[in-house]
Amino acid sequence: MSTDLIISRTGELLEAEVDGELVALHAERGKCFGFNRSATRIWRLAERPISMAALCDALMAEFAVDRARCEAEVTEAVRELEREGLVSVSEGGLPANPA
Repeated sequence: MSTDLIISRTGELLEAEVDGELVALHAERGKCFGFNRSATRIWRLAERPISMAALCDALMAEFAVDRARCEAEVTEAVRELEREGLVSVSEGGLPANPA
């Protein structure tokens, strides 16, 4: 997955954080999700549209992980979130000063 791609949430979840991990409910679909610590952080960082590169930069600053492993694991997590319909992945840049 290209680091230029933009990750955006596609909807709202009812969320509760327990010991740094997120439990979320998609009320319309009646589906519950459990996020581990790194997936929880990805979800939080994607509150506003974010590039894969910026997502990896933020995670590398917080977790002891090299770029290649970070990109591989973030790609896997984002693909799973996309399969579940929780995020969309698109090409293109972000506005210079997102609101």
